[in-house]
Amino acid sequence: MSRIDIMANERLLDDRHHLHEFRELWADGPVAFVFLRQFGSAFALEQARSLNAYYDEIAGAGARVVFIGLGTPIEAFTFRKRAETRFMVLATHDQTLYRTMGLWRYRVGTLGPANLGTWAKLIRAGVYPYQRTGDPYQLGGVFVATAGGAEVVWDYRAHKASDIASAGEIARALVCAAETERAA
Repeated sequence: MSRIDIMANERLLDDRHHLHEFRELWADGPVAFVFLRQFGSAFALEQARSLNAYYDEIAGAGARVVFIGLGTPIEAFTFRKRAETRFMVLATHDQTLYRTMGLWRYRVGTLGPANLGTWAKLIRAGVYPYQRTGDPYQLGGVFVATAGGAEVVWDYRAHKASDIASAGEIARALVCAAETERAA
């Protein structure tokens, strides 16, 4: 599994220009760090919208979801509004955290024909890309960390742009981590 404690001192701005340190994000319970391809991606928007359906379950378990994307706080704000999410959205200006977590930057994986079918389904469902932010070749991933950032209990790394982790699996991993911590 991945190590996430090495990011404890990293600080990022949220979509309202407030600075957050990673150690404060996992202080009260497990957290899922959802690294987005880019804020304007239809795939990222779909991932956020699908996680919205699990908000009550995740919050009720004492867990949280934090979206991280390449871009500015204003682009993060636009993303949060378009996704209609209550989860926190953080912006980073470089790919250091993405590289730290072993997330790929892959040109063929973002522009290749393997993404067209899923992209067309999203367009038909009314989920449109709207603005390219950050690096168009960066791929995303998800890391569910226990309280205190001691351990990553579930992770997912995209291999192409249309790879997005199942919202249900993310929610189950968070709830399971929260229940394990309460039992301990």
